[in-house]
Amino acid sequence: MICGTSALGIGGLLALPAALPASAAAAHPAPARHLKALYDVGVHPRITAAQARASELAATTVPEYTATVKVGAKSFKYTIVGKNPAVKVTNASTTVNAEIVPLIMKFSNGDSWSPTTADSCDPGASALSRTQNSPIVKTKLTKFGGTSVGTVQVTNAFQRAEFWKYAQPTGINPSFGVKLAFKTLNPVTINVPNADRAEFTAGCGNGLLGAAEINWLDNHLQTVVIPSLASQGVGSTTFPIFLLHNFVEYIGNTSQCCVLGYHNTFNTSAGAQTYGLAMYDNSGDFAGSSDISALSHEVGEWQNDPNTINPTPSWGNIGQVSGCQANLEVGDPLSGTTFNDALGGFTYHPQELAFFSWFYHQSPSLGIHGWYSDLGTFRTFAAPCP
Repeated sequence: MICGTSALGIGGLLALPAALPASAAAAHPAPARHLKALYDVGVHPRITAAQARASELAATTVPEYTATVKVGAKSFKYTIVGKNPAVKVTNASTTVNAEIVPLIMKFSNGDSWSPTTADSCDPGASALSRTQNSPIVKTKLTKFGGTSVGTVQVTNAFQRAEFWKYAQPTGINPSFGVKLAFKTLNPVTINVPNADRAEFTAGCGNGLLGAAEINWLDNHLQTVVIPSLASQGVGSTTFPIFLLHNFVEYIGNTSQCCVLGYHNTFNTSAGAQTYGLAMYDNSGDFAGSSDISALSHEVGEWQNDPNTINPTPSWGNIGQVSGCQANLEVGDPLSGTTFNDALGGFTYHPQELAFFSWFYHQSPSLGIHGWYSDLGTFRTFAAPCP
């Protein structure tokens, strides 16, 4: 998600070399390998809890449910995509229409980055093709700790494992899950202004890692790009995902780099519009990130915190988080922890994600094997912070 009420802090950034503006960067760009990968940082959501609830009740956003959980004497109201797994229904499965929107990023000096063409980072296929054939989009038999959670997309596998008490074959909602029905739209070209761009040296592709200032880019998506896609079916009841290739965001200035993905929401006349953005990463420049790591992080977080405002008890000093935060962002505590997931002759690397029970101090956990994350890295709930 993007920064705001439920945002991450930036803490823990490495000491970074300054990148040059794109107008000068081609000659002496800074080395990308000195940068740190971050997610969800930098932009403020443009929606309130009341607006999100109104959109949910009017069915003008993606399918969601709102419920309350107690931690000690305190209650936390949250909204999650899909149907409530704890309430028995005839069909607990939810399908959400989603669009992959490739973004071609161009600088006035002629440098450009596109997910639609293969390059030396992966001459076998383009970033778009790899994504389309990845376990984010395709279904496959998935097991966690030796237990099958079904033949599903990897983020659906996480959602089922997270609420395994209800989704297991003997649970009250064994069909529970969130399926994404994808289609790919035509690429969108974005010309990044000189004042909002930078680049760093990289080891493959065109030899450069591109970057845009995150607040400029997010505003451009909300005010220009998303409205332009309405004729292709993008709207408040769908989930557009903007796909980049080896192109990141920085926050205000290049000393605060690099954001590999985020999700956000803003209010429209039709309802709350949720969306995500992620880099397909085969640059080799970020430890703990490759191919669909960022995309799996953002889709998992969108499912669990679509409006970026779900509060939790304070937690932190773990994963990419230095200090404390208090939101249901399931990727942040485990940023950089990935697993191998082979499909179609290629090995992808989705990120491990933290369970609902980890954030809300539930014991026993609702999750598979009583775990608190899908690979079992977390075996107890979150420690209080500070």
